[in-house]
Amino acid sequence: MKVNEHDLEKIKAILADALVASESPVAFLALKTEGTPQFEVKLILPENFKIKQPVFLPSINPFVNKVCESREAAISSDLLEGIRNLALPSEVEAAGVLAQARAKNVGVCPITIEREVQGLLFLAVRDNSSRLLKICDSFATQICSYFAVREYLRIAHEANVKSQTMMETSQDAFFTIDIQRGGVRVSPNLEQTTGYPADEFLAGLKDPEKYVVPEDLPKFRDFYRDTFSGQKVKVEFRMKRKDGNVIWFSIFSNPIFDSTGKLVAIQGVGRDISENKKTNWELEKAQQREMLKTEFMSVISHELRTPLTPIQGYTDVLLSGNMGALTKEQKEALLVIKKQSKMLLSLIDSVLDITRVEYGKRIEIKKQPVMLNEIIDDVLDGLKFQFQEKEIKPAAELSPEIQTILADESKISRVISNVLGNAIKFTPKKGRIGISTAKVGPDVRVEIWDSGIGVEADHLQKIFDKFFQVDSSYTRSVGGIGMGLAIVKEIVEAHGGKVWAESKGLGTGTKIIFTLPLT
Repeated sequence: MKVNEHDLEKIKAILADALVASESPVAFLALKTEGTPQFEVKLILPENFKIKQPVFLPSINPFVNKVCESREAAISSDLLEGIRNLALPSEVEAAGVLAQARAKNVGVCPITIEREVQGLLFLAVRDNSSRLLKICDSFATQICSYFAVREYLRIAHEANVKSQTMMETSQDAFFTIDIQRGGVRVSPNLEQTTGYPADEFLAGLKDPEKYVVPEDLPKFRDFYRDTFSGQKVKVEFRMKRKDGNVIWFSIFSNPIFDSTGKLVAIQGVGRDISENKKTNWELEKAQQREMLKTEFMSVISHELRTPLTPIQGYTDVLLSGNMGALTKEQKEALLVIKKQSKMLLSLIDSVLDITRVEYGKRIEIKKQPVMLNEIIDDVLDGLKFQFQEKEIKPAAELSPEIQTILADESKISRVISNVLGNAIKFTPKKGRIGISTAKVGPDVRVEIWDSGIGVEADHLQKIFDKFFQVDSSYTRSVGGIGMGLAIVKEIVEAHGGKVWAESKGLGTGTKIIFTLPLT
């Protein structure tokens, strides 16, 4: 235990009283050395007793060790028992000094702080009566109380320093209202927050109309009433600063009661929450805009679907021959209309999927048995004009092992269409594009490759992120919003598959690979 000169002076006065009350010739105090089992003698009275290097080892002295373990005062049966193993020039010399003082026994009292023995009080006594034991114990208790009060004052001082520092440096305005004495204490930054000096602001609280926006006066008055009735209350209101500006202000109050339950003080904190309010307002507006956008996209998609339904229906009726025989040219034209209306429907679904992905929603899929190779043939046929424009003849190596898979036909069609569309977009004229399918364990593996611009290694994972586009003059010239591959990733993963990209760098082409479970 650490002590300073001030502590020793206070304890010395206690020991002096102990000598008088016990009629003891000698008293000394040993305190535990921090980090060791040793107790060092810090004080000896009367001061004419001089002992060099007085360090006591309680584990060596059975009597004192017993006192430490029991935490109860005791008087030794003889003089040597109480001082044995003190680090004195010799035990015989120490015994002689005490014998000259006519001491026959030694009373030892533990000084216990927080259930740990932190010190020992020794009193040389001339008998071993219970009266002396009580005296010895009472003075040890006084020393314990001194150290307890010292620790309490230290903690209180540190707390006060921290509190003061926090009040001076915090952006919040702290206040304490002493109801019994009528005093009010506020932190220095109240003026910075409100524009009013503390005295002027507090004086004006009796007339809140001066500070509070009229619409918020009722809830401010409710806050004032509930606070002084002893409730914890929080209120947010608009405040007029001294410079005329209006800010949003938040106050939280906390009641303080005495031991009888009487309200004695109110503590609280005030904070300028204008920025938070502005941020929340902007967020709400943004959310409202996004909701309107989603509703708009949904309505538009529905309106676009509406005319497609009869177009597809009448096309099927005409193709069936129920409305008359068709020439070869008419039938081919109707097949083109049917295929293109189906593609238009797929584009409308893509718009909805883009909306869902943009808002972090999962894409809905409806699995059913579908012919994967037939889906690929249909997509290739639908893109034939784009291939012709680039003078590209796509290569297709479709495995005959793959008959049907469980998947959402329109969604898988969109995956293949998006990836092939990207390949066409980023491959120069007369380039090469190919697609292949293969059965790999329980999955089907689809590879779509091209001889286009390629992708740097650092961007291979990023190209599946929403709105990501490789920054180059070529990609900027071909356009796009960077959602195609993001949708591909969402659809493939919704099916329980995986998708990734491979490329050896710029100018080397790109390969997009995805897997789908067969069942």
